[in-house]
Amino acid sequence: MSRRSMIGRDQSASAFSAILYRFCDAAGVIAAALTDGEGETVDYAGALEPFDIKIAAAESAVLLHEVREAGAFDWMTARELVVRGSVRSLALYILSDGYALMALLPRGAFGVSGRALQEVLRDLGEEAGLSSEHPVLQASERWIHVDVSTETADRRRPESVWLEGGWCKLDILGRYIAGPNPRDLGYRVRLTNGAELTLVRERLGVWFADELPLGA
Repeated sequence: MSRRSMIGRDQSASAFSAILYRFCDAAGVIAAALTDGEGETVDYAGALEPFDIKIAAAESAVLLHEVREAGAFDWMTARELVVRGSVRSLALYILSDGYALMALLPRGAFGVSGRALQEVLRDLGEEAGLSSEHPVLQASERWIHVDVSTETADRRRPESVWLEGGWCKLDILGRYIAGPNPRDLGYRVRLTNGAELTLVRERLGVWFADELPLGA
């Protein structure tokens, strides 16, 4: 958990809060909460007071209910609702059994990293036994947020990756643009134990790997 995403809590930390803290750091999210079918906060993380996060989570549940009750378009099958605001933006990602992931975003934002979203939805689902039909979970790659040490002369060029409690040196095999955003850089690398993996540096300076080899 980074210090940026930690603030005083009014309940004990759980496996859910650890997942949500990781999501905040990986996606630049101000605050995030897992809510149940009644709009109650199961757990949360972020750089806001707990009361404010829980109020935002409850209001997002009311908003989703009102949108669905309006009957416009096919909202019952929607898996994501994003409201872009001048002060803060809000995103709601639908899970099964009435549960949802609420994310408070910086003003003007209109979504989060697909890789970070895949990781948090996957981890929440595995921890709580919930499912989601969000398209990011259909991707063939399994993205994981990782810590990467970069070269001093070029902060976009990886030098080692943190694995199993230590830094593992790597050699770069190739570089490419990782997806539609030209600021997302992908690297195919080989670790000192001979294992290969793909690293992606997103525009916020956050790194993801498509797999984590064991025994590195």
